[in-house]
Formats: sequence, structure tokens, C-alpha cells
Amino acid sequence: MQKMQLTILFLAVMASANATIGEAGPKPIFSGQDLHLSAAKMIVHRGGKDRQTLVFEDGFSMSIGSNNLVSDNAVVWMTTRHREYRGTTGIEYEVLVYLRDNISVHRGKIAKSVGLSSVTVEQGGALVVRFLVSGQVFATAQTRTDASAADVKALEIVQKAIDAVAPVHRGPNIRQGAQVPVFSETPRPPSKPIEVRKPWKISEIIQPAAIPDVEEAQTPGAPQKRDEYEYPVNLSDLWTPAPKIESTESPDGSRVTTIIGRFYFWQQRDEEGAVLEFQADTAVIFHAAGDFDKSSTSSGTGVLASGKVDAVYFKGNIVMTEGQRTVRADEIYYDFKNHQALAINAEMHNFDEKRGLPIYLRAEQLRQVSDTIFEAENITLTTSEFYLPQISMNASRLVLTDTTNIDARTEKGTGKNSYDGVLEDVDLKLGRTTVFSWPKIRTNFERPDVPISRLQIGSDSDMGNTVETRWYLARLLGKPEPEGVDSRLAVDYFSDRGAGAGIDIEYENDDRYGSVIGYVMGDRGTDDLGRTSDRKNVDSGEEIRGRFRLRHRQYLPNDWQATFETSYASDKNFLEWLYRSEFNVGKEQETLLHLKRISDNWGFSFLNKFRINDHQETTEELPTIEFHVKGASFWNHQLTYYSDTQFSRLRRRLPKDEPDSTVNESYYTFFSTRHEVDMPILWNTFKIVPFAATTLGMEDQDGFENTIDSTLVSPGQDSIWLNEIGVRVSTMFWRANQFTRSRFWDINGIRHIIKPHFEAVVYDSSDRTGDQRDMVNFGISQRWQTRRGEKDKLRSLDWMKLDVDVTLLSDDETPTVGPAKFMWNDPSIPIALRRSTGLFGIMRDSVNADYQWRVSDTLTILSDMNYDIKSGYVQQANVGLARYVYPDLSYYIGNRYLRQVVVDIPDDDIYEEGSNAFVTAITYALNERYTATLSQEYNFDYGKSVRSDLTLLRRYHRIYYGVTLSVDQTRDRRSVVFNVWPEGVKELALGSRKYVGITGPLLEE
Repeated sequence: MQKMQLTILFLAVMASANATIGEAGPKPIFSGQDLHLSAAKMIVHRGGKDRQTLVFEDGFSMSIGSNNLVSDNAVVWMTTRHREYRGTTGIEYEVLVYLRDNISVHRGKIAKSVGLSSVTVEQGGALVVRFLVSGQVFATAQTRTDASAADVKALEIVQKAIDAVAPVHRGPNIRQGAQVPVFSETPRPPSKPIEVRKPWKISEIIQPAAIPDVEEAQTPGAPQKRDEYEYPVNLSDLWTPAPKIESTESPDGSRVTTIIGRFYFWQQRDEEGAVLEFQADTAVIFHAAGDFDKSSTSSGTGVLASGKVDAVYFKGNIVMTEGQRTVRADEIYYDFKNHQALAINAEMHNFDEKRGLPIYLRAEQLRQVSDTIFEAENITLTTSEFYLPQISMNASRLVLTDTTNIDARTEKGTGKNSYDGVLEDVDLKLGRTTVFSWPKIRTNFERPDVPISRLQIGSDSDMGNTVETRWYLARLLGKPEPEGVDSRLAVDYFSDRGAGAGIDIEYENDDRYGSVIGYVMGDRGTDDLGRTSDRKNVDSGEEIRGRFRLRHRQYLPNDWQATFETSYASDKNFLEWLYRSEFNVGKEQETLLHLKRISDNWGFSFLNKFRINDHQETTEELPTIEFHVKGASFWNHQLTYYSDTQFSRLRRRLPKDEPDSTVNESYYTFFSTRHEVDMPILWNTFKIVPFAATTLGMEDQDGFENTIDSTLVSPGQDSIWLNEIGVRVSTMFWRANQFTRSRFWDINGIRHIIKPHFEAVVYDSSDRTGDQRDMVNFGISQRWQTRRGEKDKLRSLDWMKLDVDVTLLSDDETPTVGPAKFMWNDPSIPIALRRSTGLFGIMRDSVNADYQWRVSDTLTILSDMNYDIKSGYVQQANVGLARYVYPDLSYYIGNRYLRQVVVDIPDDDIYEEGSNAFVTAITYALNERYTATLSQEYNFDYGKSVRSDLTLLRRYHRIYYGVTLSVDQTRDRRSVVFNVWPEGVKELALGSRKYVGITGPLLEE
């Protein structure tokens, strides 16, 4: 769970002992704590370069951190303090404020970290506040007056302020009745060159005193050596009766102080502003020997600061805070000297801002072993504040190492903290039920800490009862995951088919990336691949089925890159049956070695591709060599040259169990080269590009044997030439009206952009087997743009888009084989595909259109169409509407249409079923606990449903449960799947993650 869990390791209490060293140079001791003062009238007296008095009248306001104080009038004394800390000069401001009349005080959630000390005086009519300012001081007023010291002292409010602040001292505000030990005055050596923090006196504020110059206190020519500053500890009671404080001295000279009664204990940890705070019922404070006296350099706030503290033992309802982290415990012992600590029955509370979740860590013992090593025993990690959480991770032991400094030295650091953690005897629980156990897990706390990535339980008509699991492989092995590697282990069980297991590894770094997938299973069933009888109950003939795929790309010197791929499947139906989505839309399963170099405007490649699956139909390439040149300019930049050349040694391979005596499976050579010359011309706003090209194709097996109407010619031509000449024209113009407004359509100005284009090409070939249809294409692309958003955060977007293309051909008598959109010239179309078929490129006059309308930020309409001009039929049409209705409803409604195709071609009849499918998906939050999703696809041509899914999600306290019912009518397959996942931690989804994303804004209260 992100680095927030490191807070776990920091173990809250323990890490606060280590101070952070700031950068060199004067700066505020606490970073970021600015003070803001304001009133209608301000009187200023400068008592010296480091002293000043401010008097505010007619409405005073003061804010620092999350504290805000308001009154009618106020007097502010401010002193600049210079401090030496570990060789660094720092500054801070000591501020004393007297507020009077109509006082209002507001303290935020983290108010104590600012360290305000306040005293109510004059029977509640005034308030005195003392604190340190860590950042800058800002004072604003409508009128400002500079005054002398005498004039300021003569003011009535200043006189009352001086009388009120006189009793205020620098130490802790201990109520009357607290028993404070008495210490004898002990002479001490002369002070070292470091500021001694004394109690404030009003005379020091009004009349500036000299500040020791640290630079002059050093021996001329000697290195500037500074002493490290020991920050004092501070104590204050919380309620009546005040705590009882007693101190005793041991024979070795050390002292022990005991505190009985509820108290507040705090210490500034470093000059970056870290503050460690405690509340407890009792405490024992162990002081170092020989340093316990009032004149100690560390005295500054209270008697406890008068002696160096070695260790503290707290007991009873302990509340520790550090920033936004809170720890509660029964007992805490902290060793300041050795940076070691122990907390008993501790609970740490932190908040993950990225996920918007609280994080709770409970442990019987939390220990800090050293500055970088932490341990915890019998821990529970959860996002629930309940004593018995619905989902939690439990471990008997945690050992954590802070590797931040190590990574910085090895240049692996990213500026963030880094950790290496080992958990032992790990259990993942739902309530009291253990759903996963593992003896040892290793993690860097970048992801969820449990090794399980996914667990899906359900029932399927084809598979039977199913249990599918995915695990983080490195964590199971107790090894650190290599940088850039994500490895998963699959372990599955299907009651009607068998068991399966596999791996899925992805990796990436600066010079390589790739993936490895392997899966094997025992299978005793048959496959349902489709509706027709020949695709139902298909027996694979294999009892052990599986697949393996490796893809790797390596970036080499001098702009070279190498790609290696191999893919094996046990039978021809395995991928379609178990990996249906990858089979339908994924990359082809291949085995190849590809070398490529791209530099400037040219590229060279070398490809070896061969078959290892004898049930697969493919064309082997041993090898294919290509060379390309794009946009080379010559003739004083008047002409542009393009070239594409390919040489291949090819072999067609049929499936072993589907022999065809008419197909020649021997090797043959194929060669093609195309060269194009363009002459770009700019005329006004028109870009005109006349061009000419020639293509040579050669093949030494069957040759080019198909005409444009798919008539077979025998014998075929071993080589053909194809020449072409044409022109491309494009332009753009636009108009804008920023005053067009419509609240209904959410329009704030309109800009209309129009881009017409035109292309015409005429072909001439050396033989009719190389003929290509002459073509004219013209169209227009339009964009209507507007602005949306808040007045000071307007953004531009395409409100509406419409693209229309018309393509006319010289020979469109061949019956259509389905819709095809206009495409720019591809060298492979007239040559490589012309060897054995006439079905290539655009075959019919057609119109293509794409339309999109973003009606609002929550409503979009999408559509596209292909129209066959010759037949007068729409070949393909799609339309869809996506809508989000805040805060409970989102839906998509659409229709996909594909016209049935029947083509009567000699020796190659083509018949393709049409499709007219209605698709809808709806998500509706029934109430704050239940959400339902429904997705449905119905095909009107078949008169049957294609697929139906219904999911019901139940929200509990920081956890979601879901059940999904699915019916796939194409394969007569039905399934039930159960889902469980924690709020905000979708990586731990137990079940399909398909619906995890909808548990965000729709369900937020």
C-alpha cells in the first residue's frame, strides 16, 4: 500500500529521534510556519535590528498554521533569534501577543504542532499568547504609523499589555498545585558560542539587548566549528488536578523524574519543524548524570529542559502525534541516547492522501533497533478502525530496513524514502476467516503487502466450479523484485476440466523490455468455440494443454534494436478457448528474430520468421530484408523522394492436419521496390503535391496470376511493373466568434475549422495481373471548438467533429466484399497482395463519415458510417451515446450494424453473416450501499442475445462485495463469479477487477 505503510516502520515513535540536517545558510528553523497579522490601523516601533513592537487597532486578526485568533486590539512584540545548529546558521522569531476585547480563538486539527502557549488574564477579558515563528512574518493594515519608544509606551493598551505579560515565563504552563522538584544552583563553565534561550522579560522586548556575534567569538584563522543544539523537552498539565512531579538523584549523579497525572509532553526534533508530542497518564524521565541544573544550555522551556534527557518511559492511555501520524499505546520506552524504542500494545493511525484512506497498524510490540532497522511483533494492518476489521493482513513479525541512504549512494534513489521489509507467518483474513497464509513475504512497500494479486471464485457451465488465483511471484519466494520487473504466478482449479498453473512476467528498463507468459493445465473436457455445430464440443485431442510466449526487445548502440519472439501452443484451439480476447484482437502468435535500425530519414530491417506450431497456417520468412527512405529532399529542395524496397525468401505453411495438394509449400523469392517523387507547391493557403511513382514486383514460384476481377491467369507473370501519377491537395480555413454564448449547450465562444482535401491517382501496369483501379478521393474535415470550465480555468475542446470522405473508382463492377475506409497508398497493396487474389484495397465507390458531438462534459454522441454508392446500401453503421447523470447513474447505449455479404467469385465464393447488434451498459447506485451494473448485447439479425452480464455490488465499511452473473449465448456458457476488494485498494481485488473502477465517484457520499 504505498509508502504510507512505511509510517508503519517508522513505527511512529521510533523514527522521530533522528534529526534532519538542513541546507547551509540562514533560514527559519521551522520550515513553512508563516505568521499573518492584519488590522485597520498599525503602529510600528523598531527597537533595533532584531526587536520591534506592533500595535494593532480596529479589528485584529492573526493566523499561524491552523491557528486563527481574532480580537478588537492587540500588541505584538517580536524578536529575531539567531541559532547555530550543526554548523548551520538559522533564524526564527519569538513572538509575544497581547489580545484584548471580543477575543475569538480557533485551533485546527494540527494546532499543537505550532506550539502556542496561551494564558488568559484580566478575568477573561484579554489573552497572552507566546510562540515561535518558523517562516516569514506578514503584517498588513489600511494605515501605518511609525512611533518612538516613548510614544508606544504611552499608549493605554501597551501599558495594560506590559502588566499582563509580566507573569508569563518561558517554561511550561504548570497549574498551581503541581509538585515541582527544587534544584540547587550550580556554577557552570563559560557559555559556548551558541545562543542561550532565556525566559522573556518585557524589558528585553522593548529595549534591545546585544546578541553575541558567533563569528567574532572564534579564533581568527581557525575552522568555524559549531556545537550541535540539543532541543529541550517540555511539559504541561492538561486538566485539574495538576500532575504530581517528583525527582530523585541516584548515587552516580543521574536523576530520575516521575510524573503522575495526565500531562502533555513535547520536543522539537529538528530545524525543519518536526515536533514529537505525547499525552500520557504517568511517566518516568531518566536524566544524564552531571547535567541537571537550571543554567544548562538546553534549558528553555520548563524544568525538564534543565537536564539532558537520556530516556523516557510512558504508561497509561498514551497518545503520540508526529505530523499527521498518530500512535496509541499502553506503554512506550524511548532511549534518546541510543535511538532505540519499544512500544507495547500499540496502534498507529496514518492517512494515505493518494488513496483517500486511513491506515491502521496494530502490534503487540513495536521496536526501533537502530537508526535504519525496525521490528514489530504480532501485527495487524487494515484500513478499518474497528477492533475486528472486515479485511486485514496479519503477521507474527516484521523486520524493516530503511534503504533510502543506500539507494542515494548507489544512485538508485528517486528522492523518496525506500524500504526493504520482510514479514513472517503472514495471514490475509476476511473477518476471522483466513483466506491466505504464507510463511514469509518480502516487499518494498510500493504495492499491497500480500503476495496475492487476484482470487476469483465462481461457477461456470463449461469449467465447473472455479478457483483462479494470481500471486506476486517474488514475494512468494521471499526475494526482492528486481527493478522494473512485475512477476505473477497463476494457480487455478476447474472442477470439470482440471488444474492449471503458469507465470506472467513483464519487465522494462532503459535498454530493454519484454514479457514472458507460460501456462499448462490438465484438461478432460471439450471446447465450445461458437454457435455452429462444427464449433461445439470440439475435442482438442490433448490431455495436457498449454502455451508459452516470450517477447523481448533490446536497444543496441548506433540506433539498432533487436526483437525476439517465440510462441508455442499445444493445439490450434487452446488460445481461442482460454485466451479469447488475445486470440481475437491481440498480436499474431509468431516466432521471429527482427533487427532494425532507424536513423534520420532512413530505416533498415532484417527479419527471420519461422513456424514452430504445426497446427498453425503461416508464411515463413527466411529472411526478409527491407530498406526505406522517407522525405529525402533534392534539386534545391524542390523535390522529395520516398523509397520502399523489400527482398524476401518465403514459404507458405499449411496446418499439418489440413493438407492441400494444390498448395506449393516450397521456398520462393519475392522482391518489390517502389520509388516516389513529390513536388510540393504552396499556392496561397493550398498545399499542392503532384507526384509520380513506379513499382517493380518479382516472384519466382506461381508469379502474379490474378486479375483485378479475380480471374485466374495461367501461367502467372514472374515480374510486373506498376506506374502511377497523381496529385494531392489540401488547405485549411477557419472562423471564430468569441461572443457566441449558450448556457443550454454549454458554449463559450465558437471556432469553426475546415480542412478540405483531394487526391487523384492514375495507374498503368505492364500486365493485366498488375492492374490497379484509378481512384479519386475528396473530403472535408470539420471541427467546432469551444471553451468550458470555470471562468479562470477555461479549457478548449472539440465540441463537434465531422469527417466525410468520398472515394470513386474507375472499375467498381466487382461485387462488394464489405465496407472499407479510404486508405493512402500502401506499397504492399498492388504488389504483395496481388500475387494470389484480386480482393485488395477499396473495390467500390463509397462514402465514409465519422461524427462526434460532445454535448456536455457528461454526454457524448459517437457515430460512423460506410455507404456503397453503386448498390445504394449502407454497408456499416455505428452509433452510441454515453451519459453520466450525477451522482448515481451512468450508461451507454449503442447499435452496431454490418450488412450481410455474399460474393460469387469463381473458385472463391465468399459469404459473411451480417450483424445488427444493440449494446447497452448501465451502472446505477441504488443507494449508498448497493450498486447494480447491467450490460447486454442483442443481435437482431440472429434474433438472439449475444451476451448478458448482471453485477450487484454491496458496500460495507471500507470493503466491497460483488456477485456477477454472465451468460454467453455464442457458446452456451453461463457463469457466476464472486468479488471482494478493499476500498481504495483495487490491487487486492478477490475476483474479476472489471467493476472495481465504478466504486469511485458513483458511490462517494
